[in-house]
Amino acid sequence: MRTARLPWLVVTVVGLAVVGLVIAWGLFSRLSAGQAVLDGVAPAFTEERVAGARAGVDIVSSITDLADPVTLPEGGAAAEVPQLVAFVSEQTGLTEPEVLAALQAGFPHTTALLQAIPLSAVTDEVSALIPFLSGTLGLPPDEVLTVIGENFPRLAQVITALPAVTDGWDDVPGTENLTRFNGEQVTTVPEVRDYFSEDVIPMLETQQQNLRNLATFGGVGYVPLVLTVVGLLVVVYGIAMTLLAGWGVFSRGVLIGAWVLVVFVGAFVVLLVFALQLFPRLNGGQELLDAAAPAFTEERVAGARAGVDIVSSITDLADPVVLPEGGAAAEVPELVAFVSEQTGLTEPAVLAALQAGFPHTTALLQAIPLSEVTNELPGLIDFLSQQLQLSPEQVQTAINDNFPRLAQTIAALPVVTNGWDGVPGTENLTRFNGEQVTTVPEVRDYLSEDVIPVLETQQQNLRNLATPFPPVDVFPPLLLAIGIIVILFGTLMLSLSLRVKDSAPYTPAPASNGSREEESTLAMRP
Repeated sequence: MRTARLPWLVVTVVGLAVVGLVIAWGLFSRLSAGQAVLDGVAPAFTEERVAGARAGVDIVSSITDLADPVTLPEGGAAAEVPQLVAFVSEQTGLTEPEVLAALQAGFPHTTALLQAIPLSAVTDEVSALIPFLSGTLGLPPDEVLTVIGENFPRLAQVITALPAVTDGWDDVPGTENLTRFNGEQVTTVPEVRDYFSEDVIPMLETQQQNLRNLATFGGVGYVPLVLTVVGLLVVVYGIAMTLLAGWGVFSRGVLIGAWVLVVFVGAFVVLLVFALQLFPRLNGGQELLDAAAPAFTEERVAGARAGVDIVSSITDLADPVVLPEGGAAAEVPELVAFVSEQTGLTEPAVLAALQAGFPHTTALLQAIPLSEVTNELPGLIDFLSQQLQLSPEQVQTAINDNFPRLAQTIAALPVVTNGWDGVPGTENLTRFNGEQVTTVPEVRDYLSEDVIPVLETQQQNLRNLATPFPPVDVFPPLLLAIGIIVILFGTLMLSLSLRVKDSAPYTPAPASNGSREEESTLAMRP
């Protein structure tokens, strides 16, 4: 009797082990979290959006290359401006004022931009400009800001965003705990750019196929349910067969069929492993977790939000001034006319007052739109070529060698102005809601409102999936091993059953006087 029940107890234990592992490893909560991560991040991992994210970060990189030399004095471009004028003066024999006069006459926007930098000087002047306008217009400072905001909204946007950019350029607020994946501290805007360009986007690029594979066949959320159902069915079946074996009601044919069903269950588990492609999917899923986990730490998620926020401020600053369509350039003469009308001063007198008190700010207003600087650059190179009696290539080499920070701005400016309203590589990029992404502000919105929220909302789910034991790539070999063990055990018992001769079903023998009831055992029992 006990011998007949023992194999079915083993089957029951196997089923209990499967259910026990599901519970002990918290697979329902872990893989439910994994499914939530898949559903949350999948839109960002499409081929078009990964390519578009790379294009977006590339234009942000060009904006950073443009602005880094000119935002702060430490950027170096401001110090190179007088050196460039002195260099041209020395090479041509013209006086420095003559060089400046020639540049202003032929290339007014470029010369104004050179005189406006560093932009931090504009920030310093704006804090005094508002009181100046307040006294000139006879209005309280708050009303001056209101008037500017209502009548000159694009200039107001620049005035509002500029301090956030210049004050945060070398110390981005919110990045105090942000580090690169290799542990290097991230503090400045260029370092934020490098973090996104060299850590986050490569993770998207290298893991997009793994995520798509993991998301096929409905993802992973149903795996614990399948395991639990299979395990419970095995438990119920094992218990039922144990009881029937104890009662001795098996015929040889029923016993053989019962073990065939056990073999079938094991084969089903093995088939499930390969039909759902669990090996490549969950192995790739573990690679994805290992690659993505650094970006989902609490410190990096907060730092990524801070990084995108400073990118947003840079975009708010630049959008009105890069192209004529930005609107700030058209508002400059309107502002001068407004002050002239309110004060009775002539427009030249207003400009002279602004230039005397706020030279960097006035120069910046005269430099915009920056696309005009881009248009002037080829002529400027030709002008310097003639004056210096060098080929254009030699002029470019001389600038690169002697004025590297200005050269960096000159190289990046056309990329930014030409790509501002049509970022190269975003032809197929859309927001998660399907809206087309083409311009730099739209790229900013995509990063700020779609991508970063994925990190923010899914960081806990990813940690729940990734941190408890065991790693997800353990499940396929474990399930395969369970299936094979069940097949082998069922096959062994089936083989033993086939060797046993059939006999009549078990019936209890009548009890003798004063003796214990004896059990008769079927000859076919193993």
